[in-house]
Amino acid sequence: MQPSCMRFVNFVIRTIVLDLDGPLLDGMYRHYQCYSDILTAHGFDPIPMHQYWEMKRNRVDRRQLLTLSNSAGIYDEFLAAWMGRIETKEYLALDRLQDHVVDILRDWKKSGIRLLLATMRNNAANLHWQLGELGIAQLLDEVVVVGSSQAGASKSAEIRPLLNDIRLNEVIWVGDTEVDIYAAREMGVEVCALTCGLRAEEYLASLLPDMIEENLSALAEKLVCQAER
Repeated sequence: MQPSCMRFVNFVIRTIVLDLDGPLLDGMYRHYQCYSDILTAHGFDPIPMHQYWEMKRNRVDRRQLLTLSNSAGIYDEFLAAWMGRIETKEYLALDRLQDHVVDILRDWKKSGIRLLLATMRNNAANLHWQLGELGIAQLLDEVVVVGSSQAGASKSAEIRPLLNDIRLNEVIWVGDTEVDIYAAREMGVEVCALTCGLRAEEYLASLLPDMIEENLSALAEKLVCQAER
């Protein structure tokens, strides 16, 4: 008989809710290139990529990042340019799949897991283009898009109707920021925080998620196939 669920520790999983940026995609190159291009266009020198990314992961605000390049005076212009560029196809093409994501999603689908994507993006058309380009669109059962200014409650409100008759104790939410943890709490489901994305491990741990893993591969290793009885 074909497997129809997976087991994590002591509970069965039939649905996984996934955040996109961080858990599935490494967005460091896109974010840095957008930041760098804007500063360069205004005549300022960007800080090095890994310094920039670690500061973002540690929740250093945008104005302070700009101060390091003496460019805080163009904050408003920077923000407008950022919002206009960051989800264009030119920059989305810089995103990279995290290691083994396609294989993991494919294995989960073969095991009967329902995969729901919940992401904070503002350009839904370009999002769907990107999912197709990356070869993961067909592996997702549903795609939920809420604006980048929305909170975790918006994510959970959009996901809730998609669960139908699925019991909440058979759902796990996988994300990399406080938004995902809050959304999972709002839903009343288990949440796994991944440290490969936009937030550092120390901060994520302070939010007390049910699990913390380095990346999707580490989580997948904890899941074992459970044949339907």
